[in-house]
Amino acid sequence: MAKVAENRRWLRGDWAPLRYLREVQGELKKVRWPDRQELYRLTGVVLAVTIGMSILLGLVDYFFFWLFGGIFTTPQDPLRLGIAVVGSLIGLGALAFALSRE
Repeated sequence: MAKVAENRRWLRGDWAPLRYLREVQGELKKVRWPDRQELYRLTGVVLAVTIGMSILLGLVDYFFFWLFGGIFTTPQDPLRLGIAVVGSLIGLGALAFALSRE
């Protein structure tokens, strides 16, 4: 008798994977899908942000390449050495402050 009740419960969908899939289907029915015009607009926003961030990260990378390349190849350049020392001191100060807050 218990076996029959367990089989009925399993077929009704109380089995976890089936229940999960049924709930996913119910949630997908609630989603408001974008129309074509909104899809193009949002795709443009994503592409613009991606390109912008790529340019920004490229510039930051180029700056660090310039800074550290100058330090390791021409250590007599006082501007690059000064920027590196000040940046290092600020970084160490920020680290010490963060560790003291814990």
